[in-house]
This record gives sequence, structure tokens and C-alpha cells, in this order.
Amino acid sequence: MLFEIGSIIVMGGLAGYASLKQSGSTSNDADKIQKIFANSGWNGRNGETIRLQRKAKFKGGVEYVYQIPLGFDRKKIEADKHILEDGLNIRHKHFEFDPSDLLKIRFDKTVLKQIKKILTNKKIKRKEIELNFDGMLKVKVYNERMQDQYEWDESYLKPGTWSVSIGNTRQGVVRHDFDEHKHLIIAGATGYGKSAILKLIVTSLVLQQPNNTNLHLIDLKGGSAFKRFEDLKQTKDFTRDPKEAKDILEDIQMKMNEAYTDIVDKGFEDIKESGRKERHFIIIDEAADIADDSACMDVVTDIARRGRGAGYYLIYATQYPSSQSIPQQTKRNIPSRLCFVLDDAVASNTALGQTGAEELPLIPGRGIYKNVKSQVVQTPFINNKEIQKRITPHIVIRPRKEKESDKVEHREGEKTGSDFIITETP
Repeated sequence: MLFEIGSIIVMGGLAGYASLKQSGSTSNDADKIQKIFANSGWNGRNGETIRLQRKAKFKGGVEYVYQIPLGFDRKKIEADKHILEDGLNIRHKHFEFDPSDLLKIRFDKTVLKQIKKILTNKKIKRKEIELNFDGMLKVKVYNERMQDQYEWDESYLKPGTWSVSIGNTRQGVVRHDFDEHKHLIIAGATGYGKSAILKLIVTSLVLQQPNNTNLHLIDLKGGSAFKRFEDLKQTKDFTRDPKEAKDILEDIQMKMNEAYTDIVDKGFEDIKESGRKERHFIIIDEAADIADDSACMDVVTDIARRGRGAGYYLIYATQYPSSQSIPQQTKRNIPSRLCFVLDDAVASNTALGQTGAEELPLIPGRGIYKNVKSQVVQTPFINNKEIQKRITPHIVIRPRKEKESDKVEHREGEKTGSDFIITETP
């Protein structure tokens, strides 16, 4: 009897201890944040400190709201957000307690050993933060990091629109509406989500607007990302050759100019106002491979500048963001960016216009989406088998466009001296 009572008391204490550890100490985090502010020199021009005004718990964490001193440069904290996050995670451990562990306890002589094992089962859970400014500095501290992967399903689709899912945040799904924000720059190191999001965007556009989507796919990584889309009825152009890319881009530019002139001459400001339903998506994967071709880049810049009015939207992707691979004029006309992990702050600043991508965790699909504001997102993952299943109804086998490189000289007849009869396939 005493043994059972003692076990119940121990188990009750264990549950209480776990609950306390899981909830965390908000006052401890508040103290840490204040010390980090002081030690990092994040003060106003006259030395005023950032003062805590209030804090509020929410599911999974706590929000701290601070009064910002006059003349405070908020970009200091935005640029050095990792300092704040790292400071909160110094020697930070949560007691990971699963209530089902209690049900596994056997009430025998080993009960204390079993409880001890549960107590010593500690795992590090890294805290993450989000920053927001609206006259006050808001620091949201999450007790656990964002989910590493979200599997794609039909709920990510928005049929009849040009709005595609870019990623998940803790608050929900972030979408990029091409009719509102037109173009998109995508950057990121190999293997961390750039090609995956391009395939997801193409698949989403085809499924949401099958009759109005026109795809112009330039895959300069050898065709690995876009080859599966080559025979879609929506695909108007496909190449993996930089020289052919130039011809395709110039043809797109000519048709874009014709469409734009027709829309303006009829008294409309842009394609949306005109009521035309078709949209053209020029998607370039590994744009750095044409960065040295000034003629190509002139067309790319023109599409970024004037394509929005004619319904020609540019998706420009590179794993080597630099001032050469992403020209300044192109950047100025494409404020929307999606950036996965990069190797340094210079590359991040080139792609995003801010640092931060170099601090992203090495998790495929984890990126920063910047439009009006920056958000850390986890892009939904759709595997190749699911893509193939979804796009197969839209595949049409057409006569392949013959390229100059495919032409073969056929030699026929018998040799008479040094003469051959040569015919060339039409």
C-alpha cells in the first residue's frame, strides 16, 4: 500500500516537474534578452535602453514587447538577430516529457530506476525568435523550432488564381500572388530547396490554371528540374542550352511587346485590367550561366521592367547570387525574393537586400521570403512521383522542334572519285 502511494506521489511530482520545465521560465528569458540588448550595444543615440513594456504567453511561447528609444536603428537587431537567438539558447535545456511514459512504468522493485531513466531523458530543444516592428519592438520567443518538413497536399492549391504556396510559417501558409507581385527572384545553395520550389510553382500553376498558363522553361543546370514538364500542353518553350535560351528570350520579348502595345492601345493599364486570362511565366533556373551574355541579360531586364503590364512574369533563380548574376536593374524591378541558405552575408544581401540567409539552419526547404516584410518559411515538399501523377493528364506528345544540332547529313550512293551525293533532312 505504502509502495503504491509513494509511487503515485513520485509520478505526480514527475508530471508537475515536467510541466514546469516545458512551460519554461519567462522571467529568465526576459532577463537574458535585456542583458543581450545591453551587451550588444543596442541602445538609442543618447544611450537610452530598450525597455520591456509587457509580455504575454501564447501557445508554444512568449511575446515580449519593448519600447524603442528615439533614434534607435532597428536594423541593428534585424541584422544581428542570431545574436539574440543564440543568447537565449545558451545552456538551455527543456525536460522532454511524454505522458505516455507514465503508462509504461511497471510497479515492481525497478520502479525507481524506471522513473530515474525518464528524469534523465533530456533533449536539447532550440528556441527560435521572430521580430516585428510597429512602433514597438515585438520579440516572439518560441520554445521549439519550426517544423522541418510539410508534406504537400491539395489544400495548398487555390484553383482559378495565380497565387501559389511559397511556404509555411507558424501562423499559416504564405502565398505569392503573381498577379499582385508579378516576378520573383529565388536564390540558394545547391540541395536546400531552390529546384524543389521551382517544380512546386510549375505544378501549382498547371493545376490551378490549366487553360491559361504558358510556360517558357530555361533550365541551365542540364534539364534535371524541368525535363519532366517539357511535354506539357502548357509548355511553349523548353531548353537547357544557353545559346537557345537567347533565341527563346528574344522571341518572348517580341511577343511581350506586341501584347503590351495591344493592351495599351485598347485603353487598358495592364493585363489584369484588360480581362485577358492568359499569363506567361519565364522561368530561368541557374541564371548565372547566361549572366555573361549581355544580349540575354538585356532581355531579362526588359521582361522584369515591362513584363508585368503584358502578363509576362519572370521567375529568376540562381545558386550564385552576385552583382553580375543578378543585375541591379533586374533587382530593382523584382522586390519579391525567396532565399534559401547561402554561404555568407554578402550573398544574402545580394539576393535579399539584407543579411540572414547565411544564418538559416541547414534544413532543405527552410528559407526567407521577402515581399513587404521578411518571413522565415518552410516550403511544402512534393515528391517527383506525386508531381508526375498530377501533371500526367496535361501531357501532350507533340512533334519535337528540330534543332540545328540535331540535323544529320546522310551520305548515299557510291563513291565516284571524290564526289558524294549528300542529302540533308529537312
